[in-house]
Formats: sequence, C-alpha cells, structure tokens
Amino acid sequence: MGKRLSPRTISILLVLFALPIVFNSAGTSNVVGNDLNNPEAVYENCDDPQAEEIEETEGNEGCLDRLHRTEHAFNGGWTLLGHMVGGSLLMFSAPITFNSNILKQRKGLHRKAGYAFILGGVITGISALSMTIIFPDRFSGFNVFTNLLWGTLLLGSPLMALRAILAGRVKSHRAWMIRCYAVAAGPSGHRWLGFLVGIIGDFGVSLLIFLIGEMIIRKVGLKTLKTMMSIDKGVSRHILDNPSTK
Repeated sequence: MGKRLSPRTISILLVLFALPIVFNSAGTSNVVGNDLNNPEAVYENCDDPQAEEIEETEGNEGCLDRLHRTEHAFNGGWTLLGHMVGGSLLMFSAPITFNSNILKQRKGLHRKAGYAFILGGVITGISALSMTIIFPDRFSGFNVFTNLLWGTLLLGSPLMALRAILAGRVKSHRAWMIRCYAVAAGPSGHRWLGFLVGIIGDFGVSLLIFLIGEMIIRKVGLKTLKTMMSIDKGVSRHILDNPSTK
C-alpha cells in the first residue's frame, strides 16, 4: 500500500495548482476593471475598424469582448470580475480546507476556510451560468453545454457540501468538497496539462480532473456518486413501501 502524502505536501501542491487561475484572474480583472472605470478609452481604442485584428494578432484580448463588457457592465463586466474573484477564493482556500492537520488542530480556521471555499464556488457557479444564459450567442454550442454543465456543478456541489455538514454527514460533506474542487480545478489543469489539451481538448482535461477527484473520493473511503444514488434509491423505496400514516 502506497504512502499517503503529508497534509503539508497536499497544501503546497494545491497552492501550486491554484497559481495559473490566480495569475490569470489578476490579469483579467485588471483589464476588466480599467475598462469599466474608463469606458471612453475602450470606445476610442476600438473605434478603428482594424483595431480588433491588430489586437488579436498581438495575442491580446479583442475589442468585441471589451466592448461587450463595457456596454453590459453588470452581466458582462462585473459578473466576469465576480467569476475571477470567486474562482481565486475557492482555489486559495482549498490548501487550508483540505489540510487534515488544520482540521484537527485549528477547527476555527478550517471552518472559516470552508465557508470561503463554499462562497467562492457559489459565486463562480452563478457567474458562469449567468454569463452563459444571458449571452449564449457569445459562445459556441458546445461551449454553452460545457459552461452550463460545469457552472451547475460549481453551484450545486458546494451547496450540497454545506447541506451535508449542517446535517452532520461528514463523509458526504468531504466528498462534495473534493468534487467541487475537481470541477473548479479544470481551468488550471488546462495550463499545467497543456500537452493534453491538444489531444483531448479543454473539456477532456476538465473531465479527466473530475474523474481523478472521484477516484480520490473512492480511495479515501468517502461516498461516491454511485453510492449516494444507491442510498437515495433505498430511502425512496423505503418511503414508498412504508408510507407514514396519521
């Protein structure tokens, strides 16, 4: 049986894995914030018909995206900022949340980090769903599907984790927290596992990370999705077979 990683090692790995998302969020948030604060500059810079072509050639963000965020400040700009902040909050609270030593020795810190993790997941999920549902034409058909899928999981899994811990179901809570992280870690995996993106695509890498999360859940003896569905079926069957009577 292989030796398990120490809590400190797990936290270090989680910090390293979070860096691409945090750096990308910082850069994107800076551009979005400047555009929202100074929309006149966006219109001026993008007034040139060749501006978009020049920017895309240089590898910068195109004028269409910047104009969209400026013209739709809340659902375009501020929602994207919320998505960036929520993702960073989730990823940077994970090293504390998943550190078993902190759980044992500093329960208060673990609880605060857990709430930050859940809040980050909810914000990220809502913003992803909002941007996709309100402006579906900005994405390809497949991207609409993947945005709705991952956005729903990002919103649902932390809420399920919160519900489980409030009900005292610790194993179920931990499983949903790992599941939420596996979904949120997809964009970071696109950077760290860039060599796979060219083979299986962004969605393939995100799905791979999600499946690794399910393997970890099974490895540490938590409730897998299959187990939880079996339990739910058993409970439903019990209720049908034994209806309550007054």
